[in-house]
Amino acid sequence: MEFNWFDHIFAILILVIIPVMSVISQKMSPELIESLPPKKHLFYSNGLMLFIGALLVITSWNISKKPWYALGVDWIQPDPLVWILSVAILLIYSGDLLYGYINKSYFQSRMDEMQHLMPLTWDEFKHYIFLAFSAGICEEVVFRGFIVTYISYCAMELPYGTWVAIIIPALVFSLSHMYQGWLAVLKIFIISMLFGGIFLVSGSLIVVILIHVFIDIISGLVGVFSSAAATDD
Repeated sequence: MEFNWFDHIFAILILVIIPVMSVISQKMSPELIESLPPKKHLFYSNGLMLFIGALLVITSWNISKKPWYALGVDWIQPDPLVWILSVAILLIYSGDLLYGYINKSYFQSRMDEMQHLMPLTWDEFKHYIFLAFSAGICEEVVFRGFIVTYISYCAMELPYGTWVAIIIPALVFSLSHMYQGWLAVLKIFIISMLFGGIFLVSGSLIVVILIHVFIDIISGLVGVFSSAAATDD
């Protein structure tokens, strides 16, 4: 399997330019937050951008006639490790939610940081669903299907090539969420490594997409319910 010039350019964009820009910008300033469009437009525009990225990968893959199974378009390979890693992700995410429920100040600070990006009403949530599915599908196609496969190919001769193919995409993906703060970056990095492991072991994007969508949907629901609770108080 060979990668073409477009694959290399797209990989540089994802692996270098996006995380560097994210680290430079870090958290959004109050002025920038105030200039953001209504959340409905934000959800749809971000979701469409993610779909464009995934479609670029799929188009290049199709034109160069690379095998679809290498992108993760295949059934799940049965392996107990897939389910162990999946449970580990859900435990980490559930543990973070539980910690937020116990530590009210931590939870409130997280909500304050993310309220301009998260749905706070049911009307916002119904539009947020599009973004949740866009992120779950498209980010996994790009970061796991394409980037993990790309680095696996480039690092195949290295002694720990598999670990390189898991760690680098996880690091890049987590740094692209710098706007959420360093603690969130660490959590996302660990979960992303587990996503990479699931993808390589299962040979499929199915499990990682389902878990990713599930996490994003629950996060949106947390935003709505916490906002309603704060209003009641």
